[in-house]
Amino acid sequence: MKKILLYSLLSLTLFAACKKEEVLVDGQRPEERITEAVTKYTNALTGSTTGWKAFLYPDGGGGYSFYLNFSKDNKVTMYADLDIDPAQTSKESTYKVRALQNPTLSFDTYSYMHILADPNPATFGGAAGWGVYSDFEFTFDKLSGDSIMLTGKLLKSKLILVKASQAEQKSYNEKGLLNSIMAQVNYLDANPNLYIQPDDSGTRIQTSFDYNNKIFSLVWEENGEVQTTSTGFAFTLTGIVLKEPLIYKGKSFSEFTWDTAKQVYFTMVNGTRIEIKTSVTPILPLHTILGVQYSTITAPNAATYPGWSTDFQTRRAAAAAAMLAGPYGLRLDRMAFKFNSIQKTMVLTVDIYQGTSRFVGDFPYTYTKTTAGVFKFTAGTPTGNAALIVGNMAPLTTQRLNSDNFTIDYFTHPTTRALLGQFKSVENPGFTFTGALQ
Repeated sequence: MKKILLYSLLSLTLFAACKKEEVLVDGQRPEERITEAVTKYTNALTGSTTGWKAFLYPDGGGGYSFYLNFSKDNKVTMYADLDIDPAQTSKESTYKVRALQNPTLSFDTYSYMHILADPNPATFGGAAGWGVYSDFEFTFDKLSGDSIMLTGKLLKSKLILVKASQAEQKSYNEKGLLNSIMAQVNYLDANPNLYIQPDDSGTRIQTSFDYNNKIFSLVWEENGEVQTTSTGFAFTLTGIVLKEPLIYKGKSFSEFTWDTAKQVYFTMVNGTRIEIKTSVTPILPLHTILGVQYSTITAPNAATYPGWSTDFQTRRAAAAAAMLAGPYGLRLDRMAFKFNSIQKTMVLTVDIYQGTSRFVGDFPYTYTKTTAGVFKFTAGTPTGNAALIVGNMAPLTTQRLNSDNFTIDYFTHPTTRALLGQFKSVENPGFTFTGALQ
């Protein structure tokens, strides 16, 4: 009995000692440390009376900028570079800083932040059920000077907050972000062939701004092979900022500033100003910059078009006739082929009309590409309204796109001189079609 009592007392003593050692770190219990951290981050967020510039980089790629202003009553107003309205019209929602396993920032009512994660592809594109694989709940990683780093709880998106100045706050409130985006997009649309020459070698480095997928790339030829380095980017009040620096022969590029006076982009590297230049002709073959500079090739709604072969016209007409004769009386309209070079995906989006009502059907593909630029597309499962027209589209998809290899090259419109993109089947070279490059 004495031994049992002795062991019991010894166990209780050890338990008490262990418990004391587990809960006290630097003299604080875990709940005390979390509460202190929540207070620290809350005070930091609300302490910037001029708000925060925010840069979000989702797991699905790309980059997006926000302006966030947190109030002490858990309200947050924001702008975003997602589209015209978010860039010029502020939206108010709510937020919380909570003590979960780690201090957490949650945007808990629908906001511009949620658009990226919207499960409906019609909202902002992306994958059904996931959007562009972005988060709207983040754990705090670090507070460093005027910056806060956070990581998405579910998908590990990276969110960086930087204190805005009073002048920047004023600019956001006066449509500065929208004006910056529009000036840059207009320039990029008018000047598709951009390059830099960062050294004296004479090498022209293709610089590509895919502003639909928010991907910036440097593309060049080296020893007969095409080299590409890409990252996400976000628009700012003064240009663009990259997710991470891109390196070319020891030179690092992390942001590009839009010079409003000279109407050019420039960056500073080791104290030297390097400007992006324009060319009247393409710098590199089209297949190297699909999903980089150009994200989409859009075939118009037409019976015939420059660069369309007889075989393509016949098959498109057959697909259109089958849709119209089907149970829903659908009319085939334009077809957009959207590329993502990072994920190696291509989505064929078909516009279909029932009367005056427009619907879309998505045919997703993955692809491989040889160094010579030969594409092989592998079909996925059609989504949404595409399921209704799988059989109708078979002359174009099942019998050609799904089974053949393709080259994709430039094609000049004989009348307008516009630069188009042209698909050409390797196995059936009489099957070709073109579309506008975007």
